[in-house]
Amino acid sequence: MLRHRRGNVMLLFALTLPVLTFGTGMGIDYAQAMKAQTRLNAIADAAALSAVNKTMMGRSDSEAAAYARQVFMDQYRAMLDTGSVTVNQLNVQTVTDNSGRRTASISYSGALRNSFGQILGRDWMAIAGKSATTNAVAPDIDFYMLLDVSGSMALPTTTVGLKKVADSNSRGCRFACHSVNDVQGRDAKGKMTDLYGVAKSYGLSLRIDDEGRAVSQLTDTAKTTASRNGANYRIAIHTFRGRGGFTTLQSLTKNMAKAATKTKYLVPSLFYSNGCPTQECRDDDVGKGDLDSAHSDAFDRVNEKISNPGTGQRGTTPQAVVFVVTDGMRDEYRSGGRPEINIDPAKCEQLKSRKIRIAILYTEYLKEALENDPWSQQNVAPYLHKVEPALQACASPGLYTKVSTDQDISNALDALFRTAVATARITQ
Repeated sequence: MLRHRRGNVMLLFALTLPVLTFGTGMGIDYAQAMKAQTRLNAIADAAALSAVNKTMMGRSDSEAAAYARQVFMDQYRAMLDTGSVTVNQLNVQTVTDNSGRRTASISYSGALRNSFGQILGRDWMAIAGKSATTNAVAPDIDFYMLLDVSGSMALPTTTVGLKKVADSNSRGCRFACHSVNDVQGRDAKGKMTDLYGVAKSYGLSLRIDDEGRAVSQLTDTAKTTASRNGANYRIAIHTFRGRGGFTTLQSLTKNMAKAATKTKYLVPSLFYSNGCPTQECRDDDVGKGDLDSAHSDAFDRVNEKISNPGTGQRGTTPQAVVFVVTDGMRDEYRSGGRPEINIDPAKCEQLKSRKIRIAILYTEYLKEALENDPWSQQNVAPYLHKVEPALQACASPGLYTKVSTDQDISNALDALFRTAVATARITQ
């Protein structure tokens, strides 16, 4: 009988059947536990995100934690109806650091009632999970626009425009100079007038025009951004040219619609003749001697306008950002017989030392715009390479951009604004 083997498969199957049955059963229990844990993890994710949403970021950490706990429990109760899942421990923590960044973390532990495991004395299978997320309160920011309206900003923004102005006059000058008794050209109606009049007669867009429109459009971007992130933004608008020509078009305001109207019609410096803003040509005339780009004076004046900025977090003083739109050509004192060309970095550091950030949009000063002008060829063109490095060094990290002919100033300024808002936790 020991050598008789018929029925051995049935015998082996009978012996292994309990093991196979309980193994399959425990596999089903385990799959059910993982399904429950996945669902609880999703609930934990939702609860953690609720603690850092736009509404809760304006509340205290304790309020945010209580809200997240409530969100978890409300969704967890739907699972309780089955009677098979229980959460024994739920930990909710929300912590906001000094920069306004909040971290919300949720962890839970619990168990799922086994179906097959109970036969083996294992009534429950442990499950656990956690979720964490961070967000930052968008800080309140005051924006100070510092706009160059010197004569050199009256340069056509397109290649076609540059050629149109150059072809209108015998010297081939490309600048649309607003000087009534100097170089003249023939306008669209065949009348001789100053080159600014020529440009306007053809409907040409100048850099100073695009500069104004860009700031006007920027107010819409600021308003839309604030509505999304809950921050409070204010804007002030200043223009500058020669020493004493710093002008406030709009004092600091949160009324973006009002500010939008202030820069629609910017006009470049008007000169009676080269070096003389008025016919009397007084020494106290702004821009006398063709000193029409006083960047240092402008930085000093805007510095006086800005109170000491803060972190911009709720209940504190707003951050401050100075937006400079300029061609970068400094012509302020001319003590050496030629313009200073590059801006003074010390003036930038005065602002930065007060934790005021500086954003710069450089409307490139073109060497070819100086052709057919011997004085400019000798005193300006050889030194133009100094302009951009000085502006780059002046700008705060990540807040520098440049446009040239045929490029869009509005898009560049809009992108610069978005960068300034996105890096708002950088204060120096």
